[in-house]
Amino acid sequence: MGSQSDQRTAKEKAIDDWLPITSSRNAKWWYSAFHNVTAMVGAGVLSLPYAMSELGWGPGVAVLVISWIVTLYTLWQMVEMHEMVPGKRFDRYHELGQHAFGEKLGLWIVVPQQLIVEVGVNIVYMVTGGRSLKKFHDSVCPSCKQIKTTYFIMIFASVHFVLSHLPNFNSISGVSLAAAVMSLSYSTIAWAASVHKGVQPDVQYGYKATTTSGTVFNFFSALGDVAFAYAGHNVVLEIQATIPSTPEKPSKKPMWKGVVVAYIVVALCYFPVALIGYWVFGNEVEDNILISLQKPRWLIAAANMFVVIHVIGSYQIYAMPVFDMIETVLVKKMHFAPCFRLRFIARTTYVAFTMFIGMTFPFFGGLLGFFGGFAFAPTTYFLPCIMWLSLYKPRKFSLSWCTNWVYLHRTRCFVDDCISYWWAKADHTSSQGLQVLLLKFSSLNKRGELNSEAHAIAQEGLRWSIRNLRVDAGPYSDAPLQTNSMSDQRTAKEKAIDDWLPITSSRNAKWWYSAFHNVTAMVGAGVLSLPYAMSELGWNRFALVCQILIMQLARSQVFSDFVCFLTFRGPGVAVLVISWIITLYTLWQMVEMHEMVPGKRFDRYHELGQHAFGEKLGLWIVVPQQLIVEVGVNIVYMVTGGRSLKKFHDSVCPSCKQIKTTYFIMIFASVHFVLSHLPNFNSISGVSLAAAVMSLSYSTIAWAASVHKGVQPDVQYGYKATTTSGTVFNFFSALGDVAFAYAGHNVVLEIQATIPSTPEKPSKKPMWKGVVVAYIVVALCYFPVALIGYWVFGNEVEDNILISLQKPRWLIAAANMFVVIHVIGSYQIYAMPVFDMIETVLVKKMHFAPCFRLRFIARTTYVGNIYHVHRYDLPFLWWASWILWRICFCPNNIFSSLHHVALPLQTKKIQLIVVYKLDLHRTRCFVDDCISYWWAKADHTSSQGLQVLLLKFSSLNKRVQIALRFRIK
Repeated sequence: MGSQSDQRTAKEKAIDDWLPITSSRNAKWWYSAFHNVTAMVGAGVLSLPYAMSELGWGPGVAVLVISWIVTLYTLWQMVEMHEMVPGKRFDRYHELGQHAFGEKLGLWIVVPQQLIVEVGVNIVYMVTGGRSLKKFHDSVCPSCKQIKTTYFIMIFASVHFVLSHLPNFNSISGVSLAAAVMSLSYSTIAWAASVHKGVQPDVQYGYKATTTSGTVFNFFSALGDVAFAYAGHNVVLEIQATIPSTPEKPSKKPMWKGVVVAYIVVALCYFPVALIGYWVFGNEVEDNILISLQKPRWLIAAANMFVVIHVIGSYQIYAMPVFDMIETVLVKKMHFAPCFRLRFIARTTYVAFTMFIGMTFPFFGGLLGFFGGFAFAPTTYFLPCIMWLSLYKPRKFSLSWCTNWVYLHRTRCFVDDCISYWWAKADHTSSQGLQVLLLKFSSLNKRGELNSEAHAIAQEGLRWSIRNLRVDAGPYSDAPLQTNSMSDQRTAKEKAIDDWLPITSSRNAKWWYSAFHNVTAMVGAGVLSLPYAMSELGWNRFALVCQILIMQLARSQVFSDFVCFLTFRGPGVAVLVISWIITLYTLWQMVEMHEMVPGKRFDRYHELGQHAFGEKLGLWIVVPQQLIVEVGVNIVYMVTGGRSLKKFHDSVCPSCKQIKTTYFIMIFASVHFVLSHLPNFNSISGVSLAAAVMSLSYSTIAWAASVHKGVQPDVQYGYKATTTSGTVFNFFSALGDVAFAYAGHNVVLEIQATIPSTPEKPSKKPMWKGVVVAYIVVALCYFPVALIGYWVFGNEVEDNILISLQKPRWLIAAANMFVVIHVIGSYQIYAMPVFDMIETVLVKKMHFAPCFRLRFIARTTYVGNIYHVHRYDLPFLWWASWILWRICFCPNNIFSSLHHVALPLQTKKIQLIVVYKLDLHRTRCFVDDCISYWWAKADHTSSQGLQVLLLKFSSLNKRVQIALRFRIK
């Protein structure tokens, strides 16, 4: 370990590397953009029209604009102060406070206010999420029985009992980005729906309160709402701490770039909502503008769901510094060992605490004003200016000195003048209460003046601490960084390119990353077609197929009994269970082969193929199939996302005018034009986790709603096709659906590449742990949906079970929205290896310089092309999945992994047995015998078409056999 500039011990370094704020420093500038948008453009934007009604047109516009300018300036100050001392970073707000005011006084000044803000925001967002969920429920199902807000708060909290265990800011970057997009979405809905509604009859813009004291208190409450809307300062240093920094490239440049982008988004959200909302509704506007907007109902329901998704991300952003404080106290003060169990208990307790307080005090508007007035203004407006004056000590009457003192005094004078204004305009019926208010405010100002003496003392102590800090830094302040030689002797240029490419740029993932990446990749929208696949595969009467399977697959009596049991239940159950077992086994093979050569990692599927089959042949075998799978899945998911959005729209607003699926696909594609620019797998981990949670959610909805619906009258479990050839083709299509459902192998090596690996701790152990967890989730999703869906609807089930389920309407609408969120994450998982291939060709073959512009053009073009392909006969999910299975899913999932195991072996006899006998021969015989079974049972009305099918299949097998024999020779 190199010597540290601050001479911390190895133990302290290990603790800092475990704590949330300092554990990861590989964020990009756009991370700071959407983190700041998520932190700032919160649910508070929906209360800005109400704040305008309490402030009035003149003061309201002035407060909004001046607050935007002042907070942008104070945010710039904090970004600049993050690294004001050479060699030291103030990673937390209270650390900067301690540097400015002293070790103890800084803690007492900053920490209480910061905790009030962040814990208060979490409580408010807990309430907001529950209320928005309730509004969504009431909008989707107005005739349903009313459910208390408390239960919706509990539902909302359940998400955080999972998400809160993500370790640091970078791990929630995907959640934060989704939240930022949602904030822009529901803000746009709020002002656009207001414009559509038009100015209300008899609208009034005067003050609603009838007494002076009421008007003044409402004014202060409105100032609290505005302060709540500009609350990002409380986490800005913690966000900046995640950006890497060197003396040549300090973190303040990318951080400021992100802040500017965030503030442009803030302006686009705040000003239209506040001004248009107040213009339309006047002083009758509600404290949440979505309450004032009641129609179109489906749009307001969507806005409320967007609010829910947004506050999920905002909650995590504000909770992370609190988690850091709690864990710091537990580890550094109470000397607990830093471990997952400690983190799990601490964070779960905190989420439960905020849920309990939110359920006890569910008053949205009042909480906003209370927390905003109490602590938001000091941490946002005052403290940055005071710390700037204390630390930089600008020359008296210079621009910096004047600006900061004007900001400090302007706020006090502005409030004083506003009070005087209403005092002059009012009758004096409530003079006693107002005099008390003025007296308290005056005494507060005097206390502020007296505190200036203490401030001067703190400055002297600060000068002494800075001098000591400079002395203590000693020779370590300018120590050069040592560069370790690379084990694979790559050049610096190649290393720089690999560090830029998506797959190899980040290797700090944990085992649970692989769990939800694999769940997201596997439990796709294909799970909803499994009941339909069951209807094509069948339920029972398959003794002959059982006999065939036993002959071809079984070598032991135990396995024979197991297969016999499954196949007597029908090929459907057998295919599901055997596919689960085989794909888990082949996934284990790929995890093992990732590091089978010491000192080398096969980070991509085609690299393993090249090692197994040769440099060129491996590319030709693997890359075309992998591209067909991954690009094909992206096309299918583009269609699926659009169709699910359309179903959501039709469920929420069945009486609305029908809109073409194409337009919903355009809406779905617009999300990926943003998300696709996240650089690597770790940057989409939050999106992937959200998608994994959604997949489990809509799978549960699918089978639970089916159980609630009950077995349908006259249900039939026979085959729907009337001809043998039709039955056989439907059988193959169903196999395609099942193969489509087990498609995670195509990205498994790329996912494992993100996990750190050493000879002592290889990546295969955490990867396999994540795979096992993922496959447990897969079983919990697939088997209930497939079996219960087919049991309830029989062979009349649709190719998407949500179509068969029509009631309860609100639940089906929620399930379709969950599908949309899930396929957003799945699209990104399957797109990342394609991005890696495209960018590798552009940089290594075509010699483009690796830069953001190149990545932006390449990925935007890819998403655009995927969107355009949906027009050409592919908006049919089941047909597309059949095509993809026949071409590539089975080779990628089952065959290739067995080939990769066999070919590096030295004994050619073992190769022949493993590859030929166990792989191709078994699969061919299984399909051949199934065809023979149906041929024997069928009438021969369509014999000519079936003979052609058998002839083609036989010739295909022969060609494969010849090619394989040639390869082995």
